[in-house]
Amino acid sequence: MPRLLPRLDLACPRPRRIILALAALAALLAPAAPVRAMTMQVDPQVPCLVNGDNVQPILAAHRATVLRIVLPDFPSPNALLCIRRARTEGDRVYVSMQYDNAWSPHRVARYFARTLPQYAPYVWAVSVGNEQDVRQGARAREARVCIDSGRGRRCQRSAGAYYRQVWNAVEPVLARVAPHALRVYGETSPWGFDYLKDSFQTGRPQGAQAVAFHCYDTKRGGLRTVPQVAAWAGQHHLPLWCSEMSDGIRPRGWMRRDTPRQWQTLLAGIERRSPDLKMVSYYQWAQIGAR
Repeated sequence: MPRLLPRLDLACPRPRRIILALAALAALLAPAAPVRAMTMQVDPQVPCLVNGDNVQPILAAHRATVLRIVLPDFPSPNALLCIRRARTEGDRVYVSMQYDNAWSPHRVARYFARTLPQYAPYVWAVSVGNEQDVRQGARAREARVCIDSGRGRRCQRSAGAYYRQVWNAVEPVLARVAPHALRVYGETSPWGFDYLKDSFQTGRPQGAQAVAFHCYDTKRGGLRTVPQVAAWAGQHHLPLWCSEMSDGIRPRGWMRRDTPRQWQTLLAGIERRSPDLKMVSYYQWAQIGAR
């Protein structure tokens, strides 16, 4: 009868070598896979804010567990309807409360105190502002900030210093009205890294629990600077959130063109180089092809 088992004196591949070879092959076949789990957030602004729609399909399509909405500085009943529905479905809700740059810090604080209570029962995170480093009603205002004292005293004016004044006025409101919600700092445009650094001239802001940065693939700043922005946030013991971003097959003049496949490959590389990046996102923007 023929032998069905190999002879002990014949060469046979070692199981360990086979496992290592298969692992190496898997790595070659999936170069774009993220190196770790990452929280995923989706921002379906028009369906949620304008229409009050059920946004579960887009969250499911992107395997997202967080819904983000930018609240404008005027009443939006449909946004509240959408947020309630998302919370009922078990999603976490993150709101970015935009304001007019012409407002004083105390006026911004009053706006938060008046507007946030209706959303407070449903929110998981709240950011102070949305791209306030660019024009929101008015151009970004500046404030004077001084560092050190005596002969080493240095003073400068910057928009980041003014945002810090706004944060200092609003953060106690967040802590009082929505104490359970994460307090998110910055929420800047893709060009806002210097703005963020300027706002930290006097140290880490009181109560900040995350830094948000918009990570579109722009010709300047944006996604390709995320490793540096994340490392800077990490130095201050804060996670970085890429809270607004998406691919763009019909990009605006300030964007690079990325197909969905190119975008995923680029994003995976950025994630691998950014250990302090803890959340990524997808902004539904039909005009640039991001659906």
